[in-house]
Amino acid sequence: MYYYYYYYYYCCCCCCCCYYYYYYYYYYYYYYYYYYYYYYYYYYYYFHYYYCFYYYYYYYFYYYYYNYYNYHFDDDDDGRRRTTN
Repeated sequence: MYYYYYYYYYCCCCCCCCYYYYYYYYYYYYYYYYYYYYYYYYYYYYFHYYYCFYYYYYYYFYYYYYNYYNYHFDDDDDGRRRTTN
């Protein structure tokens, strides 16, 4: 499950970076676009949360089926295991 935690960590890092980049980039316009800023920030944050959740979900099941495939189809007829790198 190494990739599971790796992509989850990468996803969180990406969201954090996107959040802080967005925050500092629009900080200059904060007093001028107060309501629009918070509305767009909420939409932006929700979109990236949804994207990261989908990204994490996709890779979790991708490696799940990859391990499932190897478990069922990585045996020779004589019972020896093949190693796939």
